[in-house]
Amino acid sequence: RALCCFSLCVSDMVAIQSQPAPRVNSTLLSQRVGMQVSIVGKVKQGGQGEFVHLEGPDGGDVVINRSQAVGGEYGSQYVEVVGTVNSDRTVTEVKFSNFGDDFDLKQYNDLVLLSNGALKHLFQ
Repeated sequence: RALCCFSLCVSDMVAIQSQPAPRVNSTLLSQRVGMQVSIVGKVKQGGQGEFVHLEGPDGGDVVINRSQAVGGEYGSQYVEVVGTVNSDRTVTEVKFSNFGDDFDLKQYNDLVLLSNGALKHLFQ
C-alpha cells in the first residue's frame, strides 16, 4: 500500500513538472493565481528555510514557499523557481535551478514583458 501511495505522489509530481510554466515577474503573479510559473530572481537571504524572499526581475519582492521543496538549498545568488502561484501571491516551489552569481535581471525582465505582451504568440 505504501508503494502505491508513493507511486501516486511521484506521478502527481511528474504531471506538475510537465505543465507549461510561463515566465513571470512579481507584477504578473496576480494574473497567474493557481497556475504554475517560472520566475528568476536574486536571493535576498541565505536561500534556506521555509520561506525565502527573492528580488524579482522587475525589482519586486517574491516570497517562495519552500515547505515542500525537494531540491535542497539554493546554491547561487540567482535562481529560477518553478512553482504554483498562491492567492497571496507567494509561489510554492516545485523545483529550482541555480543561475549563478552574475545574471542581468533587467534584461530578463525585458524578456518576461515580451513573452507576456507583444511576442506572446512565440512563447506559447
